[in-house]
Amino acid sequence: MEITTAQLNSVPFKYAAAVRTGEIIAGKRIKQAVERFYTWIETADDDGYYLDHQKGLQVINFFHVFLIHTKGKMAGKPFILSPFQQFTLYNLFGWLENTSQGQIRRINNVYEKIGKKNGKTAVMAGVGLYCMSFDLEYGAEIYVGATKEDQAKLCFNQAADFINRSSALKTMGFSTYQRELKFKKYGSSFKPLGGDSKTQDGINAHLAIIDEYHSHRDDSVKENLESSMAARIQPIVYTITTAGVNIAGVCKKFEESCENILDGTAKDDHFFIMMHDLDADDDWQLIENWTKANPNMGVSVEKSFLIKEYNKAKNQPSKIPNFKTKHLNMWVDAPEIWIPSEIWKRNNVEVEDYEALFRKKAMKFGCYAATDLSTRIDLTALVYLTNPDEDGNRFVKLFAFCPSDNIDQRSKEDAVPYRYWADAGYLTATPGNVIDYEEIKKTTLHHHFKYHTVRNEFDQWNAEQLRNDLAQLGVETSFFSQSIGVISEPTKELEKLVYEGKIKHDGNPILEWALSGCVIYKDANENIKVHKGRSHAGVKRVDPIIALIMALGGAISVEETNNKSKYNDPEAEISFGV
Repeated sequence: MEITTAQLNSVPFKYAAAVRTGEIIAGKRIKQAVERFYTWIETADDDGYYLDHQKGLQVINFFHVFLIHTKGKMAGKPFILSPFQQFTLYNLFGWLENTSQGQIRRINNVYEKIGKKNGKTAVMAGVGLYCMSFDLEYGAEIYVGATKEDQAKLCFNQAADFINRSSALKTMGFSTYQRELKFKKYGSSFKPLGGDSKTQDGINAHLAIIDEYHSHRDDSVKENLESSMAARIQPIVYTITTAGVNIAGVCKKFEESCENILDGTAKDDHFFIMMHDLDADDDWQLIENWTKANPNMGVSVEKSFLIKEYNKAKNQPSKIPNFKTKHLNMWVDAPEIWIPSEIWKRNNVEVEDYEALFRKKAMKFGCYAATDLSTRIDLTALVYLTNPDEDGNRFVKLFAFCPSDNIDQRSKEDAVPYRYWADAGYLTATPGNVIDYEEIKKTTLHHHFKYHTVRNEFDQWNAEQLRNDLAQLGVETSFFSQSIGVISEPTKELEKLVYEGKIKHDGNPILEWALSGCVIYKDANENIKVHKGRSHAGVKRVDPIIALIMALGGAISVEETNNKSKYNDPEAEISFGV
């Protein structure tokens, strides 16, 4: 097919030319996508395809004519797509196929891999609105598919914001509802769909947006949406994501099939692929390479922001996987250890009598405690944590318990020296084959007053009786919720204090061992929670660290008049700094 002067002078073609010449810095996969675009043009006539310039421009024009930015520095301004975005959508909607049913859309599948904050949510919301209206599909059903409905609602809510801010969209016939957007003229709808949605039945998708595919454990949501498209003539599955940490997961496997297409070892003329990522031999710490994963740098994501995130990662290595996956689109084999042992050891206070030092600090500045009860055959932890001293340092004291009868069995199973720890005084082995809660109560009662403890936080699991017994004896207690939204703030604060050298300890080997088993789970709102991870299941005990986090949570909570912690109040409003 012949390319017109108007096409050559359009932004999509200029973008492709700039990538080809190196004027635009791009990685190998984007360069391959551009070359594939030119190859498609060369072979279009023979293959039965046609590039409709007006259809390609129509979706681009829809954005700046009908959509207004609703957030950030661009709020209130027309939504002008960046060159790479125009190139992607121009291809998706411009390429047509000659069939017995006439000309229909060539591309039915899109895989776009792009760094966080590069505008993917807003663009997907706009594409959804376009497919409800200008795609001329009667009864078009648009779905955003994610692992959780709350994640899917991010795109849905953005689309609703576009409608609410645009009198033109409202005049056209768009309307917003709590769980659905509608376009009256064609009877179209837009809905969020999560793996946890109450129903996934009765779906007939025209456009399925698969959001943050890297976080999908399986293909249940994606396959459900794909199978619902059987009656549609020109449906679209648009998969968009950053990289992730599960290299054995469905997203990574899907991406590998995309790489095969770009490499030419597989063929699919109905699949369009845009993978904005670094090349295998790129130094991820060089700022000039970051543009490859962040094509919207300077527009929706600032270089200064990425530099700040990079510095955080360098100062706290536990943040490196997040920086690599979310901002550089690099797959990371597995979450790294939360706090490396060498960082923890820097906080070790080598004194002859740590107990005397701890008691002195506790009596002068006060302290908080937390108890994480295990099953009666496992490890239970009681942790005391002082308030900050004049240098901002907090001091930790751990009391750990396990049944004496299975201590040798535990040593074999967990491959750690429980018996030595008990002999050295780090571990209390209670008589019998189950933990004696009376021993925990006695230890708590003794040290509560000895250390001038303000309050003891309890995980609610199996702790009602022990907590009530202690309360009757004058020990101030409170239940500490284990929900991620509650425990996130003290978890982040503990990490920060450890890296700053403000959490002092006596080198207790049980604390260090427990810390080595901690990995971080993070939700869509950037809340975090410690768990031991699949690789440590059954051989690591993180209870002492959980207890330390709870104690810190109690210490940093705002005191109410009844001296109860805000972390056990389901009605309390808590800011997590996400």
